[in-house]
Amino acid sequence: MSDRSSIASGHGHQESRVCFCGLPCPLRTSSSKDNPGRRYVGCPKFKDGTGTHCKFFDWIDDLVNDRTRAMLSELKIKNKLLEDQLRHKEVVESRLYFLLFALYGLCLALSSMLMYVIFGVPQGIDRRKLPF
Repeated sequence: MSDRSSIASGHGHQESRVCFCGLPCPLRTSSSKDNPGRRYVGCPKFKDGTGTHCKFFDWIDDLVNDRTRAMLSELKIKNKLLEDQLRHKEVVESRLYFLLFALYGLCLALSSMLMYVIFGVPQGIDRRKLPF
């Protein structure tokens, strides 16, 4: 049995691999410092912790040069920073909405009291039972 079979990909023709165990190897993307964003295939049992995997491993992409590696690393750092800033802004925004609704409620209460002061208490309401 061949260890390669064709599948379609976004870049045209790409190959799906089968490891020495006979299992299909999923396409993965490296997140390591030395090979960020580089795609590879390997035995699917590699990280299951049993130690029963074969040693099949193959890079799909060409080696990433130092400049590209540095750019990818820098972009990851910037992306993390932007995600952190976005989370902070979302927290601030939720607190501002809470404050806005609290102020809106306070304005409604004060305007109701002001209406009573200006126009008086409607007939039939005992003034002594009002909280203000």
